[in-house]
Order: sequence, then structure tokens, then C-alpha cells
Amino acid sequence: MELTFFSLTLALVVLTVVLISGIWIAIGLAGLGLALLYFFLPVSLFRIVETIQYEVVNDFVLAAIPLFIFMGSLLLKGNIATKIYQGLAPLMSRLPGGLLQTNITSCAIFGACSGSSLAGAATMGTLAVNELRDRGYDRRLVYGSLAAGGTLATMIPPSILFILYGSFAGQSISTLFIAGLVPALILVLAFMAYVALLSLRYPPADPERDKLPWGQTLAAMKSLVAPLALITAVLGSIYTGFATPTESAAVGAMGALLILALERRLSLPTIHEAAVMSIRTTCMIALMMIGAHIISTALSFMMVPQQISQLILALEMEPWHIALIVGLLFIVLGCLIEGTSMFFLTFPIIYPLMMSLGFDPIWFGVMMALFIEMSLITPPVGLNLFIINQVAGENGMSRTIRGSLPFFFIMVLVMCLLIAFPEIVLFLPNLL
Repeated sequence: MELTFFSLTLALVVLTVVLISGIWIAIGLAGLGLALLYFFLPVSLFRIVETIQYEVVNDFVLAAIPLFIFMGSLLLKGNIATKIYQGLAPLMSRLPGGLLQTNITSCAIFGACSGSSLAGAATMGTLAVNELRDRGYDRRLVYGSLAAGGTLATMIPPSILFILYGSFAGQSISTLFIAGLVPALILVLAFMAYVALLSLRYPPADPERDKLPWGQTLAAMKSLVAPLALITAVLGSIYTGFATPTESAAVGAMGALLILALERRLSLPTIHEAAVMSIRTTCMIALMMIGAHIISTALSFMMVPQQISQLILALEMEPWHIALIVGLLFIVLGCLIEGTSMFFLTFPIIYPLMMSLGFDPIWFGVMMALFIEMSLITPPVGLNLFIINQVAGENGMSRTIRGSLPFFFIMVLVMCLLIAFPEIVLFLPNLL
């Protein structure tokens, strides 16, 4: 019992120190891991650090990360997001909620092209905020739909989070991509249903203004052909077995270059800016991975996850109770730290705990994606809230937060649904 108490206390201290230190998460995790290895374990084990740095990044699967980021950066720099929004607007305007529905669906499609929640929120926010305000849409709904819609990229393949999780957990990236499809669709439909219901109460000043004849609607939708073809090429190559996730990332990068060339938007400055963006993001992720692996190794040698698992098992709680507690923990952490940092910070402790309790690793990967989505719109550090607020030029955050909170509660309901019925996540991977 004393060892269990020490392990739990140590884990909490590690999380707290990294949270309040204010230093980079990667440096904080690595520094604490090195200290634990040096002071609490035999000196011979300290030399394992020499191999961790190489072994962590020497993984063929991880090559997909810079390629997918490069693909998304090209589409962002090439202004493809504008075509997605313009192609969807005439069709979505026929639904209750009008262009608010376009916010959600365009964020979902752009997320499937870019894999970046922040880029989706920023890009679609720039396109939509002023236009929708001028057309009389309720500001809270405008901001909330854009902030929540931007989060969808974390769940929708090709999600960078799934690649990281699969690498850390030793799970199939393809299976994680497949498992995320149904929960992502549920989120999209739930967001759209909420927007439709609330738009009946707060209708725009002129709801017929955005509707076009079917001929013009179909003509506008032609601009969706290229992005949808790219999504089909990337995901289709994975699901048909034609390519691995890493190879499909190369397919996506080449497809993005081809689209920009056909659109006559391809230039050396565009390629250079996209390459620099992907390099910077990849380096940041790699540093976090190394730091997380160092502290994970230290905690594993000290038997911290195993001791915590024994403590939880001794409580004789139902598995779904434990899953709810873990969900609440991530909701609280999501209010304090950024989503990707939260993943690296908690994985060394939470993942072994959940696996020892018998939870499916694929199911938990999808839940991790949902937790990170929720963190993007929870104040005070929800990054999508800051992005939309800055794009909108609002003086305070209150209107953006109030508009996003209902979408957060929808995510909480979906979280409870996936905990109660894990088959929602697993039936498609099992079927395929």
C-alpha cells in the first residue's frame, strides 16, 4: 500500500510540476524523466536515454506526419479552403441553419484534407465570420459553429493524433483511421442537428437570400471535386490495402501538388512556405515524443502505472465508472493545457492504466481524439476559441465561449455514448 501511495503521489507530482512550470512540455517531460532515472534507479539504466532519442523517431510510420502536414499546408497556402466553402454553401443553405451548416461541413472536409484543427478554424473563420454577421446570423452561433467545426480534424482521418497514438501504443494506424469514421460522423450530424434546431429560434434576417437555383448549386459544387478526389485517394489507398498510411501520406502530398498545379496556384514560394510549416510542426512533435518516451521509461521501471492500476482495481469499480472518471480528468486538463501537450503528458500514465483494466486500445485511441477535440473549445485555454475570437475582432471572449459551450456539451454526450456503447467505435474495424 505504501508503494502504491508513493506511485500515485509521484504521478500527480509529475503532472503538476510540468503544468505549473511554464516551460515547454517536451523539456519538462524529458527533464523530469531524466531526474527520475538518475535519482531513483540504478545508474546503468540511465544509459538507456542514449538510445531513446533515436529509437523514438526511427519509425517508418512517423514519416506520415510531415507528409500529411505538408499536404494540408499546400492546400492552406493554395486557398483550396475557399473553394470548399463556396462549393458547399449553395447546398447547405437549403438546410435549416443555412450557412451555419456550411461552417461545420466545410471544416469537416477541410479537416480530412489537412488534418489540422487549428488551420481549419482559422481558415474557415476568416472566410465566414464577416460574411455571416453581415447577413444577420446570430454571432454566438457563428462563432460556436466555426470553433466546434474546426475540432473535427482531430477525429476525421487522416488525423495526426491517430498516427501519434498508433506509434506510441503499437496499434494499426489504418484501424484507428477506420475506427474514427463513425464517431466523427456522429459529431458532424449532432452539430448540424443542434444548429438546425437553434436556427429556428434565431433565424437570419433573410433566410432565402443564400438559396440558389439547383442549376447554380450543382455548378458551384464542381469546386468540391478536387478536394473530395484527394480525400478518396488518401483514404481509399489505405482501406483497399494499396498503400500503408505512410505511403498514402505521400499520395496525399503529391495529390495536393497536382491540385495546385491544375489550379495554377503552384509556385516555389508556396512550396517553400508549406515545407517550412511542416518542418517546424514535425520538429515540435518529435521533441514532445522524445520527452514523453523518456518519462514513460522512467515511470515504467519504477512500476508507477502498474501500482496505480492495482490501486484502481482494489476499488472494485465498474469499468464504465473508471472510463467516466478518466473522461472527467481529461475535461479538467483540457481547460488547463493544449490538447497535443495533454496527450504527451498523460499517455505514459493513463494508457497503461486503461489497458490493465481491459479497455480496447483502438476504442481508447478514438476517446483520446475526442478528449483533445473537447480541449480545443474549453476555456480558458481553448485554442479554437482564441482563433475565432481573433478572427472576429471581438473585444471580449464571452460571446465566443457562450456560442461554443453547447457544442462542448454535445461532445460530452457523445463521450458518454461511446463509453456506454463501445461497439459504435469497434464495429466498423471488426467488420473490415
